[in-house]
Amino acid sequence: MFELKAYAGLIRNWRELGEELGVAVDGMSRDERERALVVAAWEKWGEAAGAHVNGQFAFVLEDGETGELVGARDVLGAELLFYYETADRRLLYGTQIKDLFDQPGFVRELNRELVQFYLGFTYVPGEETLFKGVFKLEPGGFFRFGADGLELGRFWELSFEPDESKTLDEWADELEAAMEASLRDVCEPDEECDSFLSGGVDSSWILAKSRARRGFCAAYEDQEASEESDARATAEALGRGFEGITITPADFLANIDEFLLAYEQPTSDVAGLSLWCACKEVAKKSSLCFSGEGADEFFAGYGVYRPQSVRRLRMRPNPVYLGAMYVMNDAEQRRYLKKFFPERSAKAFMRERVAGAKNYDPVSWMLFTDLRSYFEGSILFNSTKIARGTGLDIRMPYCDLRIFDIARRMPSRFKVSEEGNKLALRRAASRVLPQEVAYRKKLGFPVPVRKWLADPAMSAEIRRAFESEAAAEFFDVDEIGALLDEFLGSKPRVAHPIWFPRHQALLWRHVWAIYLFIRWYELFF
Repeated sequence: MFELKAYAGLIRNWRELGEELGVAVDGMSRDERERALVVAAWEKWGEAAGAHVNGQFAFVLEDGETGELVGARDVLGAELLFYYETADRRLLYGTQIKDLFDQPGFVRELNRELVQFYLGFTYVPGEETLFKGVFKLEPGGFFRFGADGLELGRFWELSFEPDESKTLDEWADELEAAMEASLRDVCEPDEECDSFLSGGVDSSWILAKSRARRGFCAAYEDQEASEESDARATAEALGRGFEGITITPADFLANIDEFLLAYEQPTSDVAGLSLWCACKEVAKKSSLCFSGEGADEFFAGYGVYRPQSVRRLRMRPNPVYLGAMYVMNDAEQRRYLKKFFPERSAKAFMRERVAGAKNYDPVSWMLFTDLRSYFEGSILFNSTKIARGTGLDIRMPYCDLRIFDIARRMPSRFKVSEEGNKLALRRAASRVLPQEVAYRKKLGFPVPVRKWLADPAMSAEIRRAFESEAAAEFFDVDEIGALLDEFLGSKPRVAHPIWFPRHQALLWRHVWAIYLFIRWYELFF
């Protein structure tokens, strides 16, 4: 018999699992039935249990007879599971890193070699974390820990298997049916639900196809960055309620510490912090919200997947795609950091991580890369941490294995072309949305942070951090000071007459990434 020691998740095919496993789930709460199903699934299928579950999960079980610990994490990586081996060969585990902090044998140390990975990628990719010795179980992975130590394995492997037999409309038909099934199973019939709503097609299609009562939109006083007016028009066209949640520079600054403490690892994704601020307000009005994670990463929604960008990338010798959000290269990291670890190459890391995608077409190769890094390590990480930290239950209809399976089988030409992106998804959405919404250009969840960082209160806090003891521990304070000077429009203390003018658009991203690391380090160490 196995005892469940840790669990987090949302199982969508619980009815089918209950019947197959002989577990009487009727009358149970969601948490009760999912815990019972996880135990029964492992007892029947062992390491393959996760392959039978449509949903998100992370769990640890203990074998009552042998004392062996076993654990697994869902295919996409929507839930988190961390582990740490102590000096006396015990395994500590938890669905949050902070679960480990007070356990006997845990030593809190910085994994200094990964600082440059964070600066480059804007998050921490892979299974290592910035806490030395703390690892994240990979998506579709499992572990066993017993007398022979730790064994890691996988019950699922990511692959693309394009099916050339279908037309665009047939793919749209499949997507429509899968979305309807996902929305049916992602929440209980009696649960009241709302939805996040931007100006784009992904969230608009969810609102149109679901029974969500209203749409919530993160809004800004700067109307050039705000999608509020487009989102409001969509909600009105669909006959749903709408509310814009205005985020101010003061909100942004006031929430940084709470955000970083909840995230446990630094992330310089400005949309994540903006969404955190919005979710705190939405949680006062709603308990459950749909969100559109997965659409862009499954169906090539980012501009980097467009043919022109792909051609530029493939023209390079021995090309390496570092992901949708890579912002700081090795030379820039060397400029800022006191110690750079050349053996920790981002290119080598990504080549090894996506070796299984060598024979795919260029778009599939890039999607494979982002699914193995950015999607799991940033997009889904954000949603999990925001939901847990703000108390708002965030459900993701696109992150359904039926929809993901369509994405795996759909040829790239039905995802992106010279004509646009998310082609089959937009075709399906156009059946229930106004054409201007279904085919609206993606804005990318814009946040006017570049202006906000120059706000006197915010720039003063960044200046303090850049001149702090924590900054001096890791960075060349003259170089990062010069970066901040240039960004704020004053004369840089260190001149870079070529680099600064050529990289004006990136300066704020570098300032923000460095500041968030310093503040994270101050909070945790």
